[in-house]
Amino acid sequence: MNKKLVKEFLIITFVIMLIFWGGCVLISQIFNLTINNIFLRIMHMIGGFSPTIASYISLKRNDKVKNFKEWLKKIFDIKHNIWTYVVVILFVSIYYVLGCAINGFEFGTPIFMLIVILPMMLFYGGNEEVGWRMILQPELENRYGFNVATIFTAIIWWLWHLPIFFIKGTANANMNYFLFGIMCLTLCYALATIRKVSKGVFPCILTHCLINGLSSIFVFNYSWLSCWISLIVTIIVSMLILNINKRYIR
Repeated sequence: MNKKLVKEFLIITFVIMLIFWGGCVLISQIFNLTINNIFLRIMHMIGGFSPTIASYISLKRNDKVKNFKEWLKKIFDIKHNIWTYVVVILFVSIYYVLGCAINGFEFGTPIFMLIVILPMMLFYGGNEEVGWRMILQPELENRYGFNVATIFTAIIWWLWHLPIFFIKGTANANMNYFLFGIMCLTLCYALATIRKVSKGVFPCILTHCLINGLSSIFVFNYSWLSCWISLIVTIIVSMLILNINKRYIR
């Protein structure tokens, strides 16, 4: 594990997050403003890009990329085999089929709007993957192995989200933070598996974008039951996929 790279990535990520999301919390609470305020929305977006910004800075400082162009090339590595994208679709399907089946759902935005929504989700979640799954997960795996690295990444990812639960008007403001933690662990197992299978970050970005984007189309309320079942099923499927990948694909 490159300790220097991981340390720099986490410090930069959390410093930017605390400045912008922490600032959002203070302004929101003191002045009773919601995320609909344009100033808060801009701050919220910059804070959300903290892992992305930290990814480029830390990789550049540690000579892992030469310039911005090379960094972008590493991110948008869209050429992967069909198996990789089957795994992406499988995990997204598990997340929504179980959530909708257990909790019930209603249709929100028409499904054709995914064409518009999906690119937008690059700026609302997908961008994070160039930090969490490009740097943190694989570096931790080098030292602790897949399962421990995935749990550590989930805990860090969960803690990173904490401030937005105190910004008025955000979707997270009305969620249970501990229930959200289970969801983080579930998605971390799915994303870590996709990262392992693909050895790239773009399939992780796509998965994150699909998970976030489809939430406006298939609308359901999260429950403890659905989150625990989704976690268990995702872990089982993850282990099966990694075993198949090790034996037959790679």
